[in-house]
Amino acid sequence: MRIRHITAQNFARLADLNLNVRGHLVLIGANDVGKTSLLHLLNLTLGPTAQLYQMLGVADLRDSERALGVTVQFEDFNDSDRRIFTREIDVDPITKVESLEIRLEVAVDPEDLESVVIQRWAPGRGEVRNLSREQLSALGWRYLPALRQTSAAHFDGASGAIRTLLRAVEPELGDEKKAMGGLLDDFNARLASSETLTALREGMAEHLSNSMPRAIGAGDLAVRTSSDPADSVLENVSMFMSRNGTFVPLSEQSDGVRQLVSMTLFDLAEGGANVIAIDEPELHLHPSSQRTVAELLARETNQKILVTHSPYIVQKFDPIQVVTVRGNGEFRQIDPNVLTIEDKMQAHWWSPRMLETLTARFAIVVEGIADRLIVEGAAQARGMSLDRLGAVVFELDGADKFPAVYKLIGPKAFDVEVLGLVDKAEQGSWLGAVKGKPNDVLGHTIFVSETDLEDEYCRAFGPRAMAVRLIASGVARDMRALTGACGVDNEADLNVEGLAKFCRTTPKNGGNRKVPSALAVTKGLTKAEAAEIVSVAALLDELERRAAL
Repeated sequence: MRIRHITAQNFARLADLNLNVRGHLVLIGANDVGKTSLLHLLNLTLGPTAQLYQMLGVADLRDSERALGVTVQFEDFNDSDRRIFTREIDVDPITKVESLEIRLEVAVDPEDLESVVIQRWAPGRGEVRNLSREQLSALGWRYLPALRQTSAAHFDGASGAIRTLLRAVEPELGDEKKAMGGLLDDFNARLASSETLTALREGMAEHLSNSMPRAIGAGDLAVRTSSDPADSVLENVSMFMSRNGTFVPLSEQSDGVRQLVSMTLFDLAEGGANVIAIDEPELHLHPSSQRTVAELLARETNQKILVTHSPYIVQKFDPIQVVTVRGNGEFRQIDPNVLTIEDKMQAHWWSPRMLETLTARFAIVVEGIADRLIVEGAAQARGMSLDRLGAVVFELDGADKFPAVYKLIGPKAFDVEVLGLVDKAEQGSWLGAVKGKPNDVLGHTIFVSETDLEDEYCRAFGPRAMAVRLIASGVARDMRALTGACGVDNEADLNVEGLAKFCRTTPKNGGNRKVPSALAVTKGLTKAEAAEIVSVAALLDELERRAAL
């Protein structure tokens, strides 16, 4: 049994939502936009009954005149599910598709306006029947919040993962349980007959008799294991992990190891978990460990609903399983038919920077790192904060990647507002990807550098000033070396074309001049100088205009 659809209306911390769940569900977005609020709402809809009145109140309704409503639709049932939900699973009379809806409704109590009335049921055939404990268990919902603890109680407490696992396997011990119980009985007998421990009990009894209302004898005290062999032989047993040749309790491992163990045992201990929700699975984990745990989470053994800020986790999931949450609480997911496998690869879905781009308001798409440095440097010179405007500069590592990236982040997919900066020779494919008449696209969505960005900034500074910057930044050794590389005899003969070619070409001894040259340009860049880099200035003007709308 898995979730296939989620709707919610009138929740104070979220815009109304209507989500298709395509296998797994991965929620991404900036802080405080509502990702965790959705997990919280799902947990109230599908989790323990005891939490409902403790965690929901009038303040959770965006409009107190209307009810807060959540509907979670399940599919993919087995025979046990059909038995437990025999009156609740609905069958479409035409398609014969089975579905189960779980509904949560919260409304202001008409007799006490500071309280709420809560209903949670599975309507099925039109009946309003509260879910039984067996039915809640059969849903198989498990929630691991971001504020999870990794203390000893989390692993070894009465409801901890280790205790749950051991309780689950104890009935399978069979004859071993009787043998282990015998060992415990023998151990307790040896403790009772120990002369040293008997002396300890006698001393303790004497001291206790002085403070207790009645006399205490050595026979009133016992040194024994707390496990009752007749009940549970594993009650005081725990799990240890080897560290440097010594077995150490799980609760005393490093933060990263405890988080990995916590998530792994959470999945394993909660047998029958159909849907596992985890808030920020990357907590305390190194990127390599994030990639490892992402492999575990992406498996199809059960359904995962994740909230994450980690590109290393997001990249393991199909883009159709990813949902972005905007600053206004709106959710966005793409049409499952928009992207081919080739599109996903060409779009650099695996780039860590893509996560930041998907959650931005504006994506400034450029060809490479050097272009990104110029755009970010020009924005800083103008006093523009790209972060405050919700803009991310995303470099493609090649102009040919733009059509696939635009298909992923553009209006027919995740719907990020795109502004592109491209060299004149590459503009054709970019215009084709955006579509529309060139006059409507150029200078509005796509901005073209003439002939390329190196030409523009060399023209903006002029040959001599550009030469001084290149030498001062160590891109050129000295004026003699620079004039020689540009194929002229002296400083007076330096020209824009020659300097631009120098900045964008690879030296004979290897390396790359584009990025060092871009850094030379941005160092100490003034607002007036930035305004002379024409295509970049026009792009930033358009960004400011859109941000003000």
